Amino acid sequence: MSTSTLRIDSEASVVHGLDIGRTRPAMKWVWILGLGGVFFEAYAGAALASGLDPLTRELGLSPVQVSLVTSTYMFVAIFVCPFAGGLADKFGRLNILLAAKAFALVAMVIGLSAGSFEILILSRVLAGVAWAMDFGALLTYISEFLPARHQSKLNRWQGMWYVATTTNLLFTFGIYHLGVGTSIWRWLLGSCAVVALALLVSQRAVLVESPRWLASKGRYAQAAAALQRMYEFPGAEVTAAPDSAATETTQHDAGRLATLFRPPYLRRTILANVAWVAEACQYYAIGWYLPIIALTLFGESFAGATLGAAAFNVLGIVGGFAAAGLASRLRIRGAVQLGFAACAVILVVFGLTLESAPLAVAILLPSLFILFHSGLAAPGGAALSALAYPSHLRGLGMGVSTTFCNIGAAAGLFLFPLLQAWLGTSGAIVAMAAVPFVGFLTATLIKWDPDRLKSPSPDADPAFAALTSGPVTAEQLRA
Repeated sequence: MSTSTLRIDSEASVVHGLDIGRTRPAMKWVWILGLGGVFFEAYAGAALASGLDPLTRELGLSPVQVSLVTSTYMFVAIFVCPFAGGLADKFGRLNILLAAKAFALVAMVIGLSAGSFEILILSRVLAGVAWAMDFGALLTYISEFLPARHQSKLNRWQGMWYVATTTNLLFTFGIYHLGVGTSIWRWLLGSCAVVALALLVSQRAVLVESPRWLASKGRYAQAAAALQRMYEFPGAEVTAAPDSAATETTQHDAGRLATLFRPPYLRRTILANVAWVAEACQYYAIGWYLPIIALTLFGESFAGATLGAAAFNVLGIVGGFAAAGLASRLRIRGAVQLGFAACAVILVVFGLTLESAPLAVAILLPSLFILFHSGLAAPGGAALSALAYPSHLRGLGMGVSTTFCNIGAAAGLFLFPLLQAWLGTSGAIVAMAAVPFVGFLTATLIKWDPDRLKSPSPDADPAFAALTSGPVTAEQLRA
């Protein structure tokens, strides 16, 4: 029996290995522990929202202080994300994921023991750093273990998001019935600390560094070992070229950033960033207010509103885990396009019928919004960002895209109340339909699909021409 050879001597050779290999059982931990970061960030965000009212009463916070507590971490993340992505390119994806959990753990411990507004703000600043580092690296990390045929599975992150928010709401419901009173928010932040610690320990023990990143740094032996940890190659012998120290690039971060906005990446950058801005804006403008809708529909009690919000989020779980299959059938861009179109129509109908629709319709429309948002519109921005660039730019590109996501989220949080005061709730919902419409229009006009590239090559993606000869140099970056 003849044996072929897979020689790891460049990032492109790792990509080829991913395309021809078969996944080992260990690959499931890349998904479980990688998406664990999504779980933590969503869970921590839901914990703050669920405990905000008792926190406000216990610490005697003013409206301005409440606004700062809820928004500080997001504004911090806006400024930290590009740096976090660059650090992931320089020091490795796994190292940044571990650092993110360490920052998160410290943030939650400080937060749950806070006795003043100032200490609480310090906790939120550290939480913003953790968010930026986690989201700047986690989808980049997972994507670099995936062959082209499985790239649409990145959309699973949206299902994990809603699992986390629903889990937190149910945990909140259970803790509420223990009679902990206004200190319930400390219990919620304490549970976040436990999740952060568990992820820190398990990610450090189980995960290996991205083989694509290792190869891009000339660390071919480690790249081959990491690849074989997650993939097997029946009938093939995997060998590694001698390690070659990566040439230090003379291109500064500003130059690397400019590369994202030049061909062949310009269209990809626009599509990914607009998609992520739009989904974040519509979620935090409409989805953020679903607990208020639940309070109206399911009863005027804390427990009733919590269970009502959990009921809406269950549809997010359904849509989120269906997202990978939908993206596989429709392609990632097609799923984004259809999702934004549906969300725009739903928001227009929801706004126009808000005050006159029967109760069943009033429940159905926001439920459909969450379903189409989680299943089609929302996952694509992150997936497109993670798949748009070669390894030497992926961390930076993901960091920039996460910055745009945070800008969209902040815009949604602050824009909706202004529109509500000016146009009323119905008018504000209708006006917000412009956001998914812009997302739909962008996905219609820019026809780039990462899942069309079955096996990245110099012909399919010019960026890979520079990768076939080993470590990336300054001249190759400029090409």
